[in-house]
Amino acid sequence: MKRKLISIGFALTVLLTLAACGNKGGDSAKEDGKTTIDFAIHVANPADQEPAFNAVVEAFKKENPEIDINLEGKEQSEHVKNMKMRSQSDKLPDIFWMLPASAKELQEAGVLADLSDFLKDNKDIKDSFDGRENMIDPFKDGKNQYGMPYQPLVTGLYYNKKVLSDNGFEKPETFEDLMKIAKTLDEKDIVTISKGAKDSYSVWAFLIMLSRYGYLDKVDDILAGKEKYNNKDFIHYYEKIAELRDAGAFPKNVSTQSYFQAVEQFTTGKSAMLDSGSWDVQKIESSDVGSDVGFWWGPTFNDGVGNQYLSSIVPSAPLVVSKAAFEDKDKKAAIEKFLAFYYGQEGIQIMVDNKIPPMTNISVEVDEKESPVFADIINNMEDSKWTSQENQPDLVVSESIGNAMYDSIYGVIVGNYTPEEAAKVVQNRIDDTK
Repeated sequence: MKRKLISIGFALTVLLTLAACGNKGGDSAKEDGKTTIDFAIHVANPADQEPAFNAVVEAFKKENPEIDINLEGKEQSEHVKNMKMRSQSDKLPDIFWMLPASAKELQEAGVLADLSDFLKDNKDIKDSFDGRENMIDPFKDGKNQYGMPYQPLVTGLYYNKKVLSDNGFEKPETFEDLMKIAKTLDEKDIVTISKGAKDSYSVWAFLIMLSRYGYLDKVDDILAGKEKYNNKDFIHYYEKIAELRDAGAFPKNVSTQSYFQAVEQFTTGKSAMLDSGSWDVQKIESSDVGSDVGFWWGPTFNDGVGNQYLSSIVPSAPLVVSKAAFEDKDKKAAIEKFLAFYYGQEGIQIMVDNKIPPMTNISVEVDEKESPVFADIINNMEDSKWTSQENQPDLVVSESIGNAMYDSIYGVIVGNYTPEEAAKVVQNRIDDTK
């Protein structure tokens, strides 16, 4: 009898050991009945710094108690560096936020999962990107969909309706309209466009204007050496910035002012416009000028190149999935369930409720009385007269070239460069990177 018990015990031990070995590289172990997704993003405190994203995660966890999300965050530069290091030792988190250029590098290194089947299996989500293909196309490598948009980047010019109407103006449309406003307001010591050169990246509306001079049609040839950045069309673009500068459109202290000081200048009623994006909508709506603010895609140009009715609804950065995560069928199923929630009606509406514009064509509800500025952004996004640029100009080049573009724009604004010199600054950087 004793021998039989020992034999049975030994057999059970062997079976349990084999079962455990069989789980390695297969299904994820679920000791508590849950599948855990390791999720890393680009801020140190997701709940405070990315409340819309965090709200979606919490809502998903509540609806799917069998799935746990282990959310970790670091400051952006540290996060990106950490993801690159972890990719070299096959220790990437299951899903994570990444800068576009860095995500492309990881795709080329073969460490990211292909999300094409996810879109194929979720036709409603795939269809929701109809008309918004530019939100997912930048994260394709041949047939592979290696990333999905984290959130949309919606940029333009906020404008103070009261400041304009008090001085005899309505919302402008053309560059000539904007020049008339600038000249009139300068005579009254009122800033037309709040800007701060200390944060050189704060040129979003001016990047849209660059696209109205054919930038996105030219950039591939420019990078390939078939065309020059300092071409006549781009020089005309910089000439327009110089005209605004000479008309007194920018703050007199623009060279020493930060972007955050520019925002304060606008929200305290000391300027007519602010170059910014949807991320500032809550701050603006809660300010003293909130009830008087509208949103504008910026001026059209009579000497521009191509479509002048370009808006800017582009992907800010992708969410990507590690290839290893998709090799575990439980994790794969859990991740796809999360993505279906994130890009579905409920996830998009949660983000909209937290003042993040929709990245798809899904219909959303916005309380215009409670959020008038945000509602105006949504209305502008839905205006069929306007078509979004494919991507933001600085996001289709290297970080180094993007920095040169910022320098060139602010260089003209503060008077350090002529239009020709500004265009040459970027061309020189392109030449240096070859």
